[in-house]
Amino acid sequence: MKGTRKAFTLIELLVVIAIIAILAAILFPVFAQAKLAAKKTVVVSGQKQVCLGMIMYSSDYDDLFPQGETGDSYWLGHPHITWSTMIYPYVKNGDQIKDPSPNGGLTCTAKGGLFLDPAAPPINQTQLGAEGYYFGPNRLIVPANYQGGETWFNNNGQLVVPLSQTQLSTPADTVLLSEKGLNTPGTWQYPWIMDQQTLYIGSIATTPGNAATVYRDGNDAMNPASPVYSPLIDTDCTSTFNGRYECAATPRYRYGGQSVMSFADGHTHTMARGGLKWFKNIYVQRGDIPSSNWVYSYYPSEPL
Repeated sequence: MKGTRKAFTLIELLVVIAIIAILAAILFPVFAQAKLAAKKTVVVSGQKQVCLGMIMYSSDYDDLFPQGETGDSYWLGHPHITWSTMIYPYVKNGDQIKDPSPNGGLTCTAKGGLFLDPAAPPINQTQLGAEGYYFGPNRLIVPANYQGGETWFNNNGQLVVPLSQTQLSTPADTVLLSEKGLNTPGTWQYPWIMDQQTLYIGSIATTPGNAATVYRDGNDAMNPASPVYSPLIDTDCTSTFNGRYECAATPRYRYGGQSVMSFADGHTHTMARGGLKWFKNIYVQRGDIPSSNWVYSYYPSEPL
């Protein structure tokens, strides 16, 4: 006598499918968070080593941090050199390309290895001319001297020199290096984070004691409830806004509202969106920036 074959009923199959769907709905976000946490660990480790490379550089160069950017006239034979090229011998990691200017040598555009931010928009790692700069140094400490190789530039007294650790009153609170926004993937990126006050606080801030305005310190430009909030400051650039400081040269919060930042004393940790303070964490008093400097032309109106 043959036995009867047992099988799942349609209701049982539907119950099993429903259970699997529920488990997937529960576990997939957990897996995504775990993946994001792993990426953040990679960035914390990489940025920490890059930050220490900048400090090691300073120990060999009269305690001064590197220039953020100098040169930029390929047509006149002046190579474009940024901070990442200057510290490359200390990290020995990341991309190196041949500068296209006639006198150019190997440069590092900070898009691979320790310089990579895996949660950021991808940049072609094999395209030699595609710059990275997923991380950017504080431009007040690591200044930009755009077209600094030009005779007319230097003759106008516009050169801004880097600072040292000893010139910072609170290096443990002062951001040296941060994750940053990007232009649309292409041939150039800003190699630093913009230090302009209005990109962090806005016109509602001023120095203490001025009764005409309200003094406050906090990242109001990142707070949707603030009158100076700008959505551009919380996103990478689209083709419409390509080249804008707001989206391409300000800190970016890619890890659940957290950003990886390194400080001038060498330590690295994450900061929450809105927690960054301009006076405390970005601003460094510099009385040596001339008003004729078109790169830093806004400084006469800022607190010094």
